[in-house]
Amino acid sequence: MKRIFSLLLVLGILGILVTSCSKSEQQGDSGATTATDFKTTSVALPFSGYWLSETYFNDIKTHQSPQKSQEGSEDVFVVIPDSTLLPTMMVWNFHEGSEEITVLKKDDAYQLYEVVVDSLTRPLKDIKIISPSKIAIGNKTFVKISPYAKPNEKHNPLILEEILFKGKYSLTDGTEVEFKNNGEITGLENYRYYQPAIDYIGPGMQIDQVSLSSSEDQKEWMAFKFRGDTLLIHQIKCVEFDKSNNECGLADFGALKYTLIRKK
Repeated sequence: MKRIFSLLLVLGILGILVTSCSKSEQQGDSGATTATDFKTTSVALPFSGYWLSETYFNDIKTHQSPQKSQEGSEDVFVVIPDSTLLPTMMVWNFHEGSEEITVLKKDDAYQLYEVVVDSLTRPLKDIKIISPSKIAIGNKTFVKISPYAKPNEKHNPLILEEILFKGKYSLTDGTEVEFKNNGEITGLENYRYYQPAIDYIGPGMQIDQVSLSSSEDQKEWMAFKFRGDTLLIHQIKCVEFDKSNNECGLADFGALKYTLIRKK
């Protein structure tokens, strides 16, 4: 029921920088040199970072529902490395990922290339820089985001924490609660961590869900919904339980547990 797409799969392939410099070669007495091979020459990328589909980003801002925003999302997230020739992956629906891809620069143009068995095979899509915060990959636009990632887990950024939950709230009794972009929470009883589900493909994932926990390895899953500046956290009610797989097949909102109003 709690199938959350782990971006460890997405960027676990990041590895050793592949570099190769072309060698000058004399041809007779002409003094001409061989042309630089863009497929083996590493150059810095001015648009490195975390890029999120603009469609998905706008849907989250409009509907405030990761479950709804995942519907119909295809190419949704990619990390552009610091240099060309480094491996990465395009994330689909926050549930699946592409084969290994890499960015190359030919003349003044950038392209995504498919990589098979450490060999560049074919160009996939052109990359166009629109602005410092927006690029186009093929016919889709992506916006740059700045999610938190642990120093040793740069491949696993906390996306929804940054673009949806982050902020200060107050409970109905006036208690201040803060959801931080690093997955920590303060002011909500003894809870110290939260983690919103980002992948809703699977049984029991019909509603938006977030875990609250006093330790990072003991998650208590609850349902949530935003209504403007108000965040409502409910218990999860299992409507249909799948005994054969010992899991909830159909989930719905249960009793309301917390009402939090975002501070402006």
